Amino acid sequence: MSRNKISEYGIGLAASTQGDVYSYGILLLEMLAGRRPTDDIFVGDLDLHGYVNGALHEQVSEIVNPLLFLEGDENRKITPGGKNSKGGKEMECIISLLKIGLKCSARLPNDRMHMNEVVRKLHLIKDVLLGLRVHQENLEV
Repeated sequence: MSRNKISEYGIGLAASTQGDVYSYGILLLEMLAGRRPTDDIFVGDLDLHGYVNGALHEQVSEIVNPLLFLEGDENRKITPGGKNSKGGKEMECIISLLKIGLKCSARLPNDRMHMNEVVRKLHLIKDVLLGLRVHQENLEV
């Protein structure tokens, strides 16, 4: 399984919770990066997981789906540089979501996040975005 083009189920593995977690992680990465695992840019050993992981720390704004940067309420607008009037908490949350997607789509099933932890992190991210919680609380995955 060197590529994410084929899901675990597509190669004949039995349905499992860990397979569902993998699929969830790939779906999350697809939505945030605006790329499909079958896109033409994924050649050789490069796949969606590696693409996001490689850009995670320094190039996140370059790989995030441009639809996330649409104009809207000034307090909720994210610019490609990750800046906004709220101090960049939205980009911090997007990075946390990408990390969840990466942990869920880890190659080895035992390295994947458990869904109860995913749900806990998603609630934390939602609270930060809504201003119910200060983003200084650790969003790290």
